[in-house]
Amino acid sequence: MKKLLFIGLLLLIFKLPVFGQTTYWSEDFGSSQGWYLQDNWTVSDNQLIFSWTPSYNNFDLSATSPYIQLDDFVGEMMVSQYLDVFTNSPDEFAEIYIITEGEEILLWEYSLQQGDWGDIGGEYITFSIEPYAGQTVKFKFRTYGVSTFNWNYWNIYDLSLTAYYDYDLSVSDFTGPTTVQLGETNTWTLSVRNNGTEVISDYNVEVLDHKTGQIIANVAGTEPILPQDNAYIDIDWMSNAAYNTAFYGIVECDQDDFEGNNSSESHFIRIDPGIPHNILVWNYDNGIQTVQDPDKGDMIRPSKGLQRILDNAGFNYETVNYLPDNLESYDIVFSTMGCFCVD
Repeated sequence: MKKLLFIGLLLLIFKLPVFGQTTYWSEDFGSSQGWYLQDNWTVSDNQLIFSWTPSYNNFDLSATSPYIQLDDFVGEMMVSQYLDVFTNSPDEFAEIYIITEGEEILLWEYSLQQGDWGDIGGEYITFSIEPYAGQTVKFKFRTYGVSTFNWNYWNIYDLSLTAYYDYDLSVSDFTGPTTVQLGETNTWTLSVRNNGTEVISDYNVEVLDHKTGQIIANVAGTEPILPQDNAYIDIDWMSNAAYNTAFYGIVECDQDDFEGNNSSESHFIRIDPGIPHNILVWNYDNGIQTVQDPDKGDMIRPSKGLQRILDNAGFNYETVNYLPDNLESYDIVFSTMGCFCVD
């Protein structure tokens, strides 16, 4: 049974994510596993994509998510999307549904007559789904109309669910040097955020060495963290051995309602042994952006990616566009190759 409900006061629609909630579930479209995709819908390059090709007339095509268990304190569904329109046709529509207990409930409808929606790379639209808290649901993206030729693409970059928690601490940032010297004391800062609605005073922070597994710092929180505020924990550390590793932080709190955000991302650390290296980077990629930086997400030249890696590790190097005749003075030579047209 299909129920088409245009939600007014019940489901408020925002163009930006609501402040002060925790993202407890997200879909980054790394694969299509669990998704039911009809023609012209694909998952590629970390996107759910509807394409105009192959061209269909009088079409009705959808992409439907797997079952998702909503949190008991669920708040919003956030969709990062861009709708690229070829023809401003009044007969073409994009829709988003929530499916619960066999009913399809319309959350959003958009006519291509209005032109493009959003920005390239994604703009968020947000829906309140609090009435469905605790239920098992699916989400459906539907396109229909007289001809897919009137479309270019509908790109969905991210689908996230948020929840309201009374108590929720997360590690929101981990900053500090990436290259240190032997026997030198350095400082890293861990940012702990209170995403909940209540003040939290009793918590503990640990910083671990990924390579050795050792706890390099254990700090008990002393300052109460107000809702939607941060506490900053400084960690001092030195090493008497040279190696590459990564640090990561963990925040622990007995009151925590959600533990899925209690660990930080890894922070690369190189302990410099003090041995000089003569490094040459031969830039022969033809100036073409063919790789994507997995950390920043931007498309860059291979030589740029290599330079970012060396910079992050604290290495000095020389860059050339033409390979020198004599390479004897170099300990390491990196080469990047690009695409060239050949007659």
